[in-house]
Amino acid sequence: MTQPSANLSLRGLARFISHRFGSKQGLLRFGTYELLRLVGGYRLCRRVNFAKVKRLVFVCQGNICRSPLGEAVARQHGVTAISFGLNTRGGDCADPRAVAWGHQQGFHLAQHVTTRLEQYKPQEGDLLIGMEPKHLRALRLQFAKAPVQITLLGLWLEPPLIYLHDPYNTKAEYFSRCEALVRDGTLNIIQRCLAQRH
Repeated sequence: MTQPSANLSLRGLARFISHRFGSKQGLLRFGTYELLRLVGGYRLCRRVNFAKVKRLVFVCQGNICRSPLGEAVARQHGVTAISFGLNTRGGDCADPRAVAWGHQQGFHLAQHVTTRLEQYKPQEGDLLIGMEPKHLRALRLQFAKAPVQITLLGLWLEPPLIYLHDPYNTKAEYFSRCEALVRDGTLNIIQRCLAQRH
């Protein structure tokens, strides 16, 4: 027979994982990618020449939660920015939770319309900013010959966080945590861009 205290402990652990990492899968991916980061696997992604950055391009899977927020934060701070999704049909609104969270923070996502990968036209000076390592791989493959730089947003957090789990199917606590991390990482990137301008 399972003891009540054991049940409570398991529920507490499940709640912690859900709030902190989005899901058990999110925790496993976080652990895997963090190990790779700690041994230097993403060192090159930090080598961004911000003096050459003219536009921030935020990228996620569906272009409804993470990347539209990054775009909105950048634009709110006077930085040229766009966003697109690697796997989206295009023409959809942002996730209602992202719109509501952004509104509470003073960022405007209500007019956002999703953009497909095929609709993005690389420009010299673009900094493509993915949310997780699989985005990095896809962007490097797709834009190997384009005059762009590519990085991961979480690498500019303090401390760095290589993997930002997709919040689309997660509970409210993780959704808010993820959006806050996107905001903070974007603000840190903006600071570096503006420092180069001055």
